[in-house]
Amino acid sequence: MLVFDCFFGRCEKPSCNGCFFRFVRSLRLALKSRSMHLDEEAAFTAAPSCEKPEPSTGTSAGSPAPRKQETKKRRKRLLAPREEIPWYPTIKPDLCNGCGDCKVLCKPGVFELGEPDPTGIHRPKLVVCHPWNCLVLCDRCVPICTSGAIVLPKKEDFEKYVEYLD
Repeated sequence: MLVFDCFFGRCEKPSCNGCFFRFVRSLRLALKSRSMHLDEEAAFTAAPSCEKPEPSTGTSAGSPAPRKQETKKRRKRLLAPREEIPWYPTIKPDLCNGCGDCKVLCKPGVFELGEPDPTGIHRPKLVVCHPWNCLVLCDRCVPICTSGAIVLPKKEDFEKYVEYLD
């Protein structure tokens, strides 16, 4: 009976110091914090949106349909060969501080370290080494750049090269 009292928070002891069932209380607190975290996520995702509701999958009316987490990422297909689409970042060397965050973030490997500083005082600046590896309309590197050195062309000019698949 003591285990259940401890688990459900009905233990009469003032503290868990020296208690044999101390792990039960920590388990209860972990489960409670997890359920609170899930409730916060549900409240965040249940906020009203302007998007269309998903069509019903034909499940029974008594049980709620499992909801797939909505993502904004849509698959794209290029309408021209990649070598004909001039979408790639440029780095302003006077603003680049050489932190390398863009190199770490970019999975296709567009960025590389440039020439090292001859005096050895400053970090080497980054350069766009493989521009054709850049994914068309990807702009994840711009907000990660702390110095604002990365510049991309306007997205509106390149929408004509991309078809979105559903």
